[in-house]
Amino acid sequence: MAIKLIALDLDGTLLTSDKKITTRTKDILARAMSRGVTVTIATGRMLRSALYFARLLASDAPVICCNGGYVGKAEEEPVFACYFDPALTREFLTFAYERDWYVNWYIGTEIYAPEYREEYFAAYRTTAHFTVNGVGSDYLRYTENVPQFVLRELDEGIGSYVHAVQERFGDQLVPQQNTGTSVDINPPGINKAVGVQALADAMGLTLDEVMVAGDADNDYEMLEMGAFSVVPENGLPGAKERARYITASNDANGIALAIEKFVL
Repeated sequence: MAIKLIALDLDGTLLTSDKKITTRTKDILARAMSRGVTVTIATGRMLRSALYFARLLASDAPVICCNGGYVGKAEEEPVFACYFDPALTREFLTFAYERDWYVNWYIGTEIYAPEYREEYFAAYRTTAHFTVNGVGSDYLRYTENVPQFVLRELDEGIGSYVHAVQERFGDQLVPQQNTGTSVDINPPGINKAVGVQALADAMGLTLDEVMVAGDADNDYEMLEMGAFSVVPENGLPGAKERARYITASNDANGIALAIEKFVL
């Protein structure tokens, strides 16, 4: 069947190494949308950042963010959302605060953290109107409708933090390495494949009408869910093993080339 939905990871996939979308890629995606293809974002980032890049593409589709924990737009009810229980949110934030870990969490389009530290959010530097709400010790007021936590700038190695979270919370929380110095934490059973499936179902599409693209371990479930999977040359070996097609790197218009080949 023809591809009717394209879901694109941001960092390392759609975005170049300097966190931008090339003109060539924008042009190819515009051509796809002009033919009725829906283009959306599937990212571990939060809602505001996902929407920002979707709008750069002139896409008004619901976005898949927080590693699949939230699918929707800012101004409407979500297509899908999975939130931590507020009591668990309070318990985890207290756990992180007591250890002096830098944790941020999301509610809607807002980011909350103990305080804003610019160096911790380098990946967001190309997102317009990006702000962090520094709440200090008043964090217990902000615990409703939280789909994801992020531990940033970990100084003892990822493994020690993941182990500490798993030892305390067991299967209530699922930590996953995001970069070399940060860990995303989602509710159990949440990943990008869940978000893509929710959007496809809402659109009345089958997976053979869906293309997905990603490069990292938080893309694995999405890449192997049964959609047409694309991985750029810079992707992790595990991502490439799950790809239907390996394209050029994110700095060489890889996504544009794949869409031109298989969609247009």
